[in-house]
Amino acid sequence: MINLVTIGNKIRRIRTASDITQAEFAERAGVSRATISAIENGSIKEIGVNRLMEIVHCADSIQSQLNPLEIITSTRKSQTLRLSFPYDWSNSSLKDEVLIDRVIERGIFEDIVRIYAAYGESILLARVQSFIQKNPAASNSLNRMMNNISKAAKVA
Repeated sequence: MINLVTIGNKIRRIRTASDITQAEFAERAGVSRATISAIENGSIKEIGVNRLMEIVHCADSIQSQLNPLEIITSTRKSQTLRLSFPYDWSNSSLKDEVLIDRVIERGIFEDIVRIYAAYGESILLARVQSFIQKNPAASNSLNRMMNNISKAAKVA
C-alpha cells in the first residue's frame, strides 16, 4: 500500500527546498494546486496511479536538480532498477521479496523484465508461482509473460 502521507511530506520537503510554490509545482506536474495542497497536508483520500506518477516524477526531477548525485546514489530499489512505478516510494528499505511481489501484483511487463534481470529467473519464478496460487485469475497473463521473458533470455 502506498503511504500518501509520507509521499506528501517528501513532496513538501523537495518543493520547499527548491523554493517552488505549490502552484508552480502543480503546473510542472500537470495537476491542480489543490491536489498538491491535499497531498502535502495528508487530506487526500485517493488519487489515480497515473496522476500520482506524474507528481512523483516531477518531485524526482526537482530533487535531481537540487542534488544531481541523489538519483545515482538513491537507496530506493525501484529507482536503482529503473522500474516504471515507485513501488518503494514510502519505504526505501523494502525487502526484496516484497518489492518483487509488488511488481508481480502490478503486472507491468517491463518492470517484471527488470526484476528478472536483477534477481534472476529462479527467484522471480518462485514468487510468480506463489502469487498465482493466491490469485489464480492472474495465471494466464503471468505465465505468458514468464514464457516470453524466458524465450528472450535464451535468445540473448
